[in-house]
Amino acid sequence: MERLWRVIPVTVAAFAAAFIGWMIQMLRLSWMRNDSWGFTVTVASVVIPIFLVFIWLAVYVMWGIAREGLRGTQPGDPAPPGPKPGGTA
Repeated sequence: MERLWRVIPVTVAAFAAAFIGWMIQMLRLSWMRNDSWGFTVTVASVVIPIFLVFIWLAVYVMWGIAREGLRGTQPGDPAPPGPKPGGTA
C-alpha cells in the first residue's frame, strides 16, 4: 500500500500533463487551420481546469478511503469497545 501512496500522485500528474499537452496540440492545430478558435480556447480555459479539479477531488476521496482502510488493518490497533454488562448500550 505504501507504494500506491507514491504512485497515485505521479500518475495523476502524468495524466494531467498529457491532457494539457493534448489540448495545446489541439490549440495549435486550430490556429493553423483557422478553425473554431473560440471553442478551442473555451475548452482549454474552462473545461480543463474544471476537469482537473474533479480528478483531484476523486483522487483525494479515494486517498482518504484507502488511508482509512489501511489504518483499520494495522497490527496493534486497539479492539473496539465491547458491550456493557447488563445488556444496556
